Amino acid sequence: MRRRRTVSKHQEIMDYLEALPIGKRVSVRSISNHLQVSDGTAYRAIKEAENRGLVETRPRSGTVRIEKKVQVRLDKLTFAEIAEITESEVISGHEGLERVFSKFYIGAMTIENIIRYLTKGDLLIVGDREDIQLLALEYNNAILVTGGFRVSDRVKELSRLKQFPVMVTTYDTFTVATMINQALSNVRIKTEIKTVAQVYTRREEYNYMTPEMTVKDFQNLVKRTNLVRFPIVSEDDRVIGIVTMRDVANQLPTTMAKAIMTKPTVTRLEASLASVAQKMIFEDYDMIPVVDDEKHYLGTITRRQVLEELQDNNRGDLHTFSDQMIANLNREKNAFSFEVEPTMIDNSGNLTQGVLVEMVKEVVYRTMEKQEQNSLVFEEMMFYFLQAAQIDDKVKITPSIIAETRRRAHLDLMVTHGNHTVCKSVVVVRKT
Repeated sequence: MRRRRTVSKHQEIMDYLEALPIGKRVSVRSISNHLQVSDGTAYRAIKEAENRGLVETRPRSGTVRIEKKVQVRLDKLTFAEIAEITESEVISGHEGLERVFSKFYIGAMTIENIIRYLTKGDLLIVGDREDIQLLALEYNNAILVTGGFRVSDRVKELSRLKQFPVMVTTYDTFTVATMINQALSNVRIKTEIKTVAQVYTRREEYNYMTPEMTVKDFQNLVKRTNLVRFPIVSEDDRVIGIVTMRDVANQLPTTMAKAIMTKPTVTRLEASLASVAQKMIFEDYDMIPVVDDEKHYLGTITRRQVLEELQDNNRGDLHTFSDQMIANLNREKNAFSFEVEPTMIDNSGNLTQGVLVEMVKEVVYRTMEKQEQNSLVFEEMMFYFLQAAQIDDKVKITPSIIAETRRRAHLDLMVTHGNHTVCKSVVVVRKT
């Protein structure tokens, strides 16, 4: 009875918060008095509402009802971040520093030609050309002046009027463009990584148990939900254990969950699906509870959810160091090869071991894909380095599966250059 009451009160508070007008202030005390609930129940509901983006805690205003935050693809930077990245001094237009942009242009052309490229809200990188600077501001563009050149009073005044910043850096145009392009690329990579927050099941959609519930309660939940494992949530709404079919086997119907539960492994909303998948496969978990920073229960994520999402992943555009290395890998019948490029070497001019490890990993993935395996977790990688490879050397990786079961595979990989052995590797992977 206690569990049903707690859940209903929690949901009642969530419904109340969702119905509040935007901008309405809320507090633990006001909710507990209005809905006749304990301060603890009100606090937990407010924390979950904050995680969902329904309310926001502000330094001076307290907790306020806000428009629900929607996670969007962020591939933009603010002008303030650009100023920091390029070590620029903001000369004027400070009011526009928090504006965002996604494109930048280099003003190395005539006024007639540059007009075709100017669109509202972007960034123009330019030298000491006042006419181009004024034109960019007229079209509501921010300006980044390279070379440390002086900015005229006319440009500063128009910048203040338009509220678009004018920044000055001592770097040259090529260096600045490279810095900004790298920063935009890094932002895109971060937003492409899938996290638990995007796929997990919320607490009201996945049943849980309290420590005092019994084996009989567990069996009833299994019949009603077709699930076979449940988190154990304490009175203060923290995950303290897990109960599965294995735990209740041969137990009396009256045995309490707290007597048979196992220590929980939990994850957080910001964790990447790749890290959660590795944990699930390595530890053989089918479900992991999701908690906030204070260990309060938010919901669950299952192995099926994780693997289905990861299977949809594709490399798309090449952004990361790993992707750029792998792009050089070519298939040759039963082997793979790549040419050692200058970016792959260390200070002594030899192929770095990190690049070699990355290439071996990719060869294992491609070899096992041929065996129709969807997801792999690397359990062991052993390398025996015998000889160095240098710039322009063509390196060949020949894989072979030396042992394979339903759950694991052992692979032997020979890395050669001509008639010389660069290294030998033995890899053990676990299959899903």
